[in-house]
Amino acid sequence: MPSRRPFSWTVRQEVASTISAALRWILQRVPFLTHFLVVLLALLGPIVCPRLCAFVLVGTHIVFVLCQTRTAYGIYAAWQGVKKHSLTDWALEWESGVKGAQHEVLNYRDVQHGIILPAYKEDLATLRETLDILASHPMASTNYWVCLGMEEREAGGVTKARAIVDGYRARGAFRDIDFSLHPGNIVGEAAGKSSNVNWAARFLVNRIPERHHSQSIITAMDADTAFAADFFLACAVKFALAPQHERARMMFVPPIVFDRNCAEVPIFTRATDIFWSCAGIGGIYPSSQCKIPTSAYAVSMQLAEYCGYWDAGPEAIGEDLHFYCKALYETRGNVISVTVYSPASQCNVVGAPAKGPIANYVNDMKARWTQACRHLWGSLDWGYTWHRTLTGAFGPSQQSTAAYMALQTVESSPGSTCVGDEGMDVEATLLPPSAFDQRTPSPSGSTSTAYSVEEEKGEKVGQLDPPTVAPKPLHPRVSFAIDDDQEDIEEVDERKQFMASGYVDDSAKPLRRAFRFIVLHTRLYEAHLMVAHVFVMMFVLTLLPAVVHRNGTISLVDPYSRKCTWAMCKHALQVTPFAATADLPSDLAPGYQPQWMMPDLILCAMNTARLLGALGILATIVMCAIHDFYHAEAAKARWARSDAVIASWRTAGSLGQVPTRYLGIRAHQLAERRWPRALLDYTAIPAGLLYGILPLLYAQLHHLTTNKMTYVVSAKGKNVVFPVSDEVLRRSVDARRSLDINSRNRRASSSAATVSPHTAAVVAAAAMARMSHDESPPSWLERTASMRKTKRCETKQGVDGDKVDPDSLPMHHLRWESGT
Repeated sequence: MPSRRPFSWTVRQEVASTISAALRWILQRVPFLTHFLVVLLALLGPIVCPRLCAFVLVGTHIVFVLCQTRTAYGIYAAWQGVKKHSLTDWALEWESGVKGAQHEVLNYRDVQHGIILPAYKEDLATLRETLDILASHPMASTNYWVCLGMEEREAGGVTKARAIVDGYRARGAFRDIDFSLHPGNIVGEAAGKSSNVNWAARFLVNRIPERHHSQSIITAMDADTAFAADFFLACAVKFALAPQHERARMMFVPPIVFDRNCAEVPIFTRATDIFWSCAGIGGIYPSSQCKIPTSAYAVSMQLAEYCGYWDAGPEAIGEDLHFYCKALYETRGNVISVTVYSPASQCNVVGAPAKGPIANYVNDMKARWTQACRHLWGSLDWGYTWHRTLTGAFGPSQQSTAAYMALQTVESSPGSTCVGDEGMDVEATLLPPSAFDQRTPSPSGSTSTAYSVEEEKGEKVGQLDPPTVAPKPLHPRVSFAIDDDQEDIEEVDERKQFMASGYVDDSAKPLRRAFRFIVLHTRLYEAHLMVAHVFVMMFVLTLLPAVVHRNGTISLVDPYSRKCTWAMCKHALQVTPFAATADLPSDLAPGYQPQWMMPDLILCAMNTARLLGALGILATIVMCAIHDFYHAEAAKARWARSDAVIASWRTAGSLGQVPTRYLGIRAHQLAERRWPRALLDYTAIPAGLLYGILPLLYAQLHHLTTNKMTYVVSAKGKNVVFPVSDEVLRRSVDARRSLDINSRNRRASSSAATVSPHTAAVVAAAAMARMSHDESPPSWLERTASMRKTKRCETKQGVDGDKVDPDSLPMHHLRWESGT
């Protein structure tokens, strides 16, 4: 029995906990208070403290110029990086890395990818298109472990998930595909992507065999994110070539691109999303010390376990930024962020369909406002990082999880029946504390799935434990219902041993690690405070009178045309900050004599700020111009290279494996930005006020009273065309299939039971014709035009009149197979 801590130690801990909670409460409210203080400084600063007012005004504008200049450079680096990335043969890259390696190197084909796809209330067509794209990747059937992150509170969610999972399992599309079911009744959690990913990540760790954990990467993405195959391939190669102690703390950060439905959304939404993507891309250039992911990213499984997975509370509503901040502090700045220039394709958010174009336009604008408020609710991370900095919480954190007691949802267990899916009896029971002896909040007790994926060496992989039995602990950091202080200390000690083993090296370049925290705080200031400070302060100072006359009248514009020279500014700053010098007319009436004038120092600061603002706007214009080149490279040029590579491979007889430069299939929607028409979008730059500053102030105003928000899933398209699965997947190349015709015929005959004989014969004949190059794949342009004309459908009419479920067709009938 471990010894209890003395009473004095307990008292100190309670006092420290109270102070920490008070500090957290204060820091949550500081961002909005800074806006109030900036307004107050702008109103009273010229009268009371002109030096401080001038310093703050010029300082915020300097940060603005540096931010926009760095962003422009980051976009340029992304443009060139995407081009270089798409020209890279990653197999050769790995081979050359092996030759020069001085340490043990993994085979990149052994790296496993756990892919989390949050699917709460997501459209079925969106989910299937995303999964079809992933299934087209050459490594999908051997290396992809896909998890649909479902929510228990979604009516019909289990039915939808099982239908999807069963269809892709039947095809053998992935190494494994399953779904987790996140309970909606876990105390202390907030609804959103972070809590969903947190649950799904634990599910994946429990599902992937433990022998693969040190060779696994977890990718978190959105339901509409479309990754090219070279993202996962590049991650695998970079991960495999890294030394073992570096693999355990690696993150992979891709840029994003809105290249799908941007032609369908209002110009204000389009311009705002361009700025949003540029803000993220601008900070992930290769030499950046702080690479914050946006929406989609990947982390090593060991890093996720080491950090205690994703936080699930209301402070983690922006899960991408929050996890990066958490990982940076947990590892004392030792996170290794690697930029992978394979852009993640995204959809612009749209509103609910309405009658008439005006109503649709208004709904789209409202939807973007809701999304902007959710994005900027993430300013809670400003308080989170400062709390950890001020309390010295660098390293493994000891977080009490006493409030993290789940109402485990189990099937066929005694208890009160709760709302579930159609055709399912789902019951919820509060398990007794004895059931959590292992203290692991594993999703294995949920109503997700209990399929056995495969059996290797007698081990059942993916077979979940009974829900009433606590599964094996995933990591000493993960725990439930802590009652024993000594056990907490032992857990943290085990994590310190993990650090001491070399995975987290505290002796390596301490100045660089300290600099990363400085850069992180600067980036958070830029994202959550700077824009509002710059706009608000300059706006208020512009409204202040330049002169107050003795008769009580005011002049907003300086009537004496004072000129700010360097000598005057220097003298005012050093000697007379309150002085205001002007040449008054000799015939000026007594009532119009100045009672008060704007100090020379403030006038000089405002002129300097206007010059800096112009430079910042110029950098923004350059950023926008470079973005369109980046967009063209990401949305069109790299895919054209992929098409050329795969066409050349087919022409050569489809010998060997699929070229590593093949990107798989892409989303059916494609929106190009063509000059000069695309330049019109930048006339909507004032949308930055509507969707940047106002949602920021709205969110931070609400933070004065709460940190909780109602999470609303954003729609990603009104006219999403869902081509039937064989229409999409038949265009991908499956290198995992046999190359000979006989095996193709055997597979066709073995699948004859799933469709009518006539349909099977027609499909097999078409495959033979494609193999002999009698039928060539349509171009991307032809396919896109055809798909846009295709109405959404769930089934395909068979040739002889019978309805054929595309999910039931074998994988080899759903792909371009010339020579594969």
